Amino acid sequence: MGFGMARQELGRRLRALLVAALGLAFAGGVVSAQSVHEPPLPPTTPPDVPKECGLGTASAMPLPNSAIAIQARGKLRILAIGAAMRNVVGTNRGGRSPLLEQILEHTIKGLDVEIVNRGFSGELAAATFERLKIEVALEHPDVVLWQVGTNDTFAQVPVEEFEATVLEAVRWLKDHNVDVILIGLHYMKHLTQNEYYQAIRASLRRIAQGENVLRIGRYEAQEVLERTMRVPGQPEPAVFGEGEQAYNCMAQYLAHGIAVGLYAKPPQKLQAPSKPLPK
Repeated sequence: MGFGMARQELGRRLRALLVAALGLAFAGGVVSAQSVHEPPLPPTTPPDVPKECGLGTASAMPLPNSAIAIQARGKLRILAIGAAMRNVVGTNRGGRSPLLEQILEHTIKGLDVEIVNRGFSGELAAATFERLKIEVALEHPDVVLWQVGTNDTFAQVPVEEFEATVLEAVRWLKDHNVDVILIGLHYMKHLTQNEYYQAIRASLRRIAQGENVLRIGRYEAQEVLERTMRVPGQPEPAVFGEGEQAYNCMAQYLAHGIAVGLYAKPPQKLQAPSKPLPK
């Protein structure tokens, strides 16, 4: 082979190697880009609720809009609203993020959680609903944590009026592609036999069951904590659940419910029979 032909052959081989190298580099770039946008991995097991917190009362309800959000961008934006929310998302000592955020990000690898706290003490459900419309427009949350009911009982809002307000708000959030988690009433031992207080509790259960939304039984959780942490010989508090341990237990319940709900399948709708049933 002459020098000129050898030179041409060498150039041909160099070009082939360059094309191959570019192809590999491009493929590597595609894989890298895809890995950046891969959705967070679901937890192999939901986060455990510590034994000292008792048994959780959250059912496995899907959070479809939140699931779509983390599939699309790997991020979950939470709006906390209602009464003061520190006792729901957990304490954040030393400038750290709230406990709920820490648990979710630790449990679901690759998930970025942002909590926007818009809690307001003493607010009734009707006022929260009006404010909720503004906050959703401003903050664009994927899920709303709504602590509701206790203030309405103190204000003696009629049960039917309260239930209608909360139901309308839940449906409004659904229509705007926002999931909602209802967080119920405080546990107060002196109100365990109060018919009105228990009727408000029952109305939240009806809404959660009828609308297939997640409800965190704060009352039940605090009732367990009250029994667990009772000190013999010491007076029992009229209102239990305002301490740091109670706050953190609520965050544990929430984290468990959210982690399950993000990957839970929606309940199947009952289909009408194809032919009339025999009488």
